[in-house]
Amino acid sequence: MNENELVKMGECGKPHGIKGEFLFHLINAQDSAIKKGSALTLMPKNSSSSIDSKGKTFEVESIRFGNKVIAKLKDIADRNIVEQMIPFYIWIKREEFGSLDEDEVYLSDLVGVEVYNLEDEKIGVIKTFYDNGAQPVLVVKLSSDELVELPFVESFFPEVNIDKNKIVMNNPGEY
Repeated sequence: MNENELVKMGECGKPHGIKGEFLFHLINAQDSAIKKGSALTLMPKNSSSSIDSKGKTFEVESIRFGNKVIAKLKDIADRNIVEQMIPFYIWIKREEFGSLDEDEVYLSDLVGVEVYNLEDEKIGVIKTFYDNGAQPVLVVKLSSDELVELPFVESFFPEVNIDKNKIVMNNPGEY
């Protein structure tokens, strides 16, 4: 993945309070790369957003994680401006991500990785992912065009090798 490539982090559809804060819905709020000073590229979800269709970059002034993710963007200090900007998608440059330990991967790096069964036969590709609140879930598009959604845990995905563009899946539907 290119370091300058944009990675989708989530979306925003609601303001928070009256001082120009946003309520972010992030794909993975527990391990988010977004922090104070991050440069976010906002892209409109539809034509009701005042953000240019090519997107606009804003700096994160502050961000709070908890039951909700509440963010303040630099130079936005009014709820009316927030309401004009929403709804939008939140993107960040890949270079903003931190480094990983040897056995860790970013979920966004798994999209497009080829999926093999335990017999080392290619059976599909990782289409996307989401977080169900308990763990990340990978969506696998099988060669038959069927979509399979499985928690990204070792019992279902015992081997991940990004360098070889390969992930091994133990498909429970085969038994």
